[in-house]
Amino acid sequence: MVTIGSADRSVLRKQVEVLAVAEGFLKSAVLFALVKLGVFGRLGDGTATAHALARDLEAHPAALTRLLDAGVALHILEAADGGAYGIASPFREVLAPSAGDHSLLSWLENLDFLRDAVSRLDQAARTGQPTVDPSQLLKTDPKAVRDFTLAMHDYASVRGRELARFLDTSGCRTLLDLGAGPGTYAFHLGARNPNLELFLLDLPEVLKVAREVATRYALANSIHYLPQDAIHDAIPGSYDLVLVSNTLHMLGERQSRLLLDRLYAAVNPGGSLVVQAQFLDADRQGPRWPAMLDLFQLCITPEGRNHTMEETTVWLEAAGFTAIETCHMSLVNTNSYLRAHRS
Repeated sequence: MVTIGSADRSVLRKQVEVLAVAEGFLKSAVLFALVKLGVFGRLGDGTATAHALARDLEAHPAALTRLLDAGVALHILEAADGGAYGIASPFREVLAPSAGDHSLLSWLENLDFLRDAVSRLDQAARTGQPTVDPSQLLKTDPKAVRDFTLAMHDYASVRGRELARFLDTSGCRTLLDLGAGPGTYAFHLGARNPNLELFLLDLPEVLKVAREVATRYALANSIHYLPQDAIHDAIPGSYDLVLVSNTLHMLGERQSRLLLDRLYAAVNPGGSLVVQAQFLDADRQGPRWPAMLDLFQLCITPEGRNHTMEETTVWLEAAGFTAIETCHMSLVNTNSYLRAHRS
């Protein structure tokens, strides 16, 4: 009988830890392939054989079977009687089409795009330049705009409900959601406060999707769509509450400061501005997702980088805001927010 010495066991454990990180892309590759082939949409809440899936999805039967089996091995799928496959029960409520606003399918497609960008992370670290230019794609490809905006809705649908529980809008009559994307956060705030008049500002193609998303909510609020570029166009009107959600990390410090300076005038006296973000720790070495988000910005934006609560507070104070409050919300929500007031 051959035994492994304690030194070898220690090395093996360290190798397993490193390989768990290095091999993570294999798991995501299986998940992304199932998404892109449309497997989850075809399965829904039911089951289907590999042959039926291959026929309906126009895939190679034997090759698809190997992918499906890998999905079972990763507990994403489950094998049913008679050789049929289904979505594993713990994941149906976020991967099946019946998941509705709980679905992650659009968000997973967006992550697949980001995966391609960060696959050349070494190039970005060497040159300090992004590896792709999504801004050009979003300007020229309406489908890319739609897909990206719906991905943002996937991400915000549950988090929006939480923001509405934590953020008190009872004294506000008007809300500007700047860089609104699908408008999900504004719609949840509106559902919580039906007297809140909603103003959504974003690019015209993005707001087309926001109008579609709005139909999923039974809102009594007045909703106004402002098709503008927040960076280059004048910000119209003034509001009791301005929401800037998950936007500053795409801009970097210089553009963020300029934007906050301009937004001061867009806040009514006695009103407030809320910066919601996935803030880095003060030492910028965590938490995990905000640190990864920082790397995404390195790969897809010219100046973008994630920011800390401390530096964002400095930017807000420099713009003239006072009485800055912090809210971390729940442990499972990577979003937090700062609320800054205009006296």
